[in-house]
Amino acid sequence: MKNGLRRLGLDGDYDESELPLLLTRRGMAEWTGDAVRLLDRRDLPRTVRFITCREVEDVARAIETMAIQGAFTLSLAAGYGMALALLSAGTTGDGERRLAQAARRLAATRPTGLALRRMIVACEAAAAKARDRGEDAVDAIVRTVDGKAAELARQALATARHALPLLAGAEAVLTHCFADRSLLYLLLEAKRAGRSMHVFCSETRPYLQGARLTAPAVLEIGHRATVITDGMGGFLMRRGEVQAFLTAADRVCLDGTVCNKVGTYQFALAARANRVPYYVLRQSGPDLESPDESHVEIEFRDGDQVLSFMGARTTVEGVDALYPAFDITPPELVTAIVTDRGIFEPLAVADYAQRAEARA
Repeated sequence: MKNGLRRLGLDGDYDESELPLLLTRRGMAEWTGDAVRLLDRRDLPRTVRFITCREVEDVARAIETMAIQGAFTLSLAAGYGMALALLSAGTTGDGERRLAQAARRLAATRPTGLALRRMIVACEAAAAKARDRGEDAVDAIVRTVDGKAAELARQALATARHALPLLAGAEAVLTHCFADRSLLYLLLEAKRAGRSMHVFCSETRPYLQGARLTAPAVLEIGHRATVITDGMGGFLMRRGEVQAFLTAADRVCLDGTVCNKVGTYQFALAARANRVPYYVLRQSGPDLESPDESHVEIEFRDGDQVLSFMGARTTVEGVDALYPAFDITPPELVTAIVTDRGIFEPLAVADYAQRAEARA
């Protein structure tokens, strides 16, 4: 706190000083008035460096090259990218066309991502309404993104509060990749309750989000973090060293199917075999346009990324590589899906829309 004044985080509860870097405003995406400022997560945890995006293409490339990641941050960056599209049009009268182009370009950066597409649609609607009223469409988009950011942060905190009782007897948990805001809020809430947690973080090849993002954030909050390779989860579960497996989800279908970072499926199989509950933190519920996995497009990324580690090639020339970014976990392997509106059995998650909105 500066001069005795609190600067609340987007959630409206925690002070920014209480939050790990990746939950702060500067740790995600910020609108500067004529550009988008992004924390380059590729350099973490060794270096804190920021990228300034002045064109839509700059934002798109930041997403595609994994300079930023996580559904929350991606959606904010895409939303502010839509504002850049209109800003670049100026008074040329070309704003509507540029906005449509930006929407297509930004949506294509993450075919599997749902939050990003929802933000783009909201920005298009805000711009159209502003034009009809003779108002500034850029300001309308920025206000929309800022409002959505606060709403999503409150959703994440509500999700964490619903999830915490599920871990009443747990001392250690396993997570995969970077589970974004809900997991970190869960750990913050545990700390508030006076609990100490031990979080095993899979390193998450090839970008090492678990080692570079999740583990440092766990330490920042004040809990114990242990990094494991992506093949060690079953070993831990069989030995009884973790009492729960927790992930976020890039998408949840209406039938309870979960799409998340590739590797989630094998962890879920090991969890079921060893009677370890698997809890999915999906703050905004299922995708109403995805009845089942046939409606999910799995993004395949450049296989060359699998053939190197920290810039050094790990095998000989001529070897091929495969890199699906996500996989599918069927509902029978999921214990519960936790949302901002409460806890759902996987096969009942379609009831999310009928349940009253919860408030953190």
